[in-house]
Amino acid sequence: MPTKMSRSSTPRINGVDVTRSFAIMLVMLSHALIEFDVFSAFPGTATTLLRFLIQTAPVTFICLFGAMLEIVYAPRFVPGAEEAVTRRLWTRALQCYLLYALSVLALHVSGGSSPGYTIRCLLMLGVTPYTDILKFYALALLAAPLLLRVRLRYGMSPLLLFAVAVPAAYPLLARLPEPPLVVGYDYLLKPASFLYGGTSEAGGPSVLHGLALVAAGMILGRGVRLLLSAEGATRRDGRLIFGLMLGVAGTASALMWNWQAPFATLAALADMSLRNDNHPLYGTVGLAVTLIEVLLAVLLFDRLGRRWGSPLLFLGRTSLFTFAFGNILLYLAPERVPVIGGGLPLALVVFAIMMGQSWLFLRLMTPVAADASRIWRAVATRFQRLVRWMQRPVDGTVSRLVPSRG
Repeated sequence: MPTKMSRSSTPRINGVDVTRSFAIMLVMLSHALIEFDVFSAFPGTATTLLRFLIQTAPVTFICLFGAMLEIVYAPRFVPGAEEAVTRRLWTRALQCYLLYALSVLALHVSGGSSPGYTIRCLLMLGVTPYTDILKFYALALLAAPLLLRVRLRYGMSPLLLFAVAVPAAYPLLARLPEPPLVVGYDYLLKPASFLYGGTSEAGGPSVLHGLALVAAGMILGRGVRLLLSAEGATRRDGRLIFGLMLGVAGTASALMWNWQAPFATLAALADMSLRNDNHPLYGTVGLAVTLIEVLLAVLLFDRLGRRWGSPLLFLGRTSLFTFAFGNILLYLAPERVPVIGGGLPLALVVFAIMMGQSWLFLRLMTPVAADASRIWRAVATRFQRLVRWMQRPVDGTVSRLVPSRG
């Protein structure tokens, strides 16, 4: 009989969940502030520092995707259960693509793209504001079973080699020739930038660089598992992993930083210049910040049992919904509402609606309590039934791709 995955057996590490939720919140706040031109309206050092912190968030949740593979899926990826794990991951991949496609259609409806460019985006040959992270996640989830197979067969060494080799290859990737024109148009430029970077088309991190961060995140996840062990010697190994990773990331960042104009480097990180260039400094700085955040969060929320980070957890548990419908809200939102005022008030209102709709989605998807009101029970039950009905074709498609044995 094929082994089934059980959600109840999924280990919950509060520090990782809180860190991921905080990163998602920062990213959605950034999207709202960019959409309503808030950063350009408030130039200055404080804005640059805020944007710098926000720009580390994509590295954080990509790394923590890798940590999730190590913490949640690697222990389950055993003989007899590989198909079940693969189906789960590929189901999420298809969900990501469908939510990405829905976002692309919303962008078109809002007047943000032509019919032809919308089709290119649906074929992953174009780029969109804000939503391409779902496209990356779709491909990363497809690749996840291979990463797990390599990790369990050969250990952490190949992951470490990959995580180091990709940023180290930056000078070579930057010199790769751009793809040729197709019937006189640069149709291949955007997908090339999305896949490996190294083109004049802005966009980052690419799939290649993102998967390197996923590999680093799997090593981070191993460190977290060891750090929370009941055995003192094992915890020392976890501290060693964190110490070595932080030392390497910090040293590499210091070596690449322009100390002749240090604030200019900070500004290049803040305004996405280095991110869009897939420069290794963006990855190493983001990784260093992620390591510090995870270490502090695990200490606070797992070791010391603090609870004040729990209000953020709904974002980590609704990440796909938040990325998709939060960005759809931005696409469809009016540029200005005079009664509200300038860009900042409107950005904060839209951000609050983003958070509210994600919280409501989680509430609606939570099993209905026995003492719930009749109205809430009816609404939540019908909503869950609708979601299950929409999920059925996704499950059927993945089951045909990865059939059960026996």
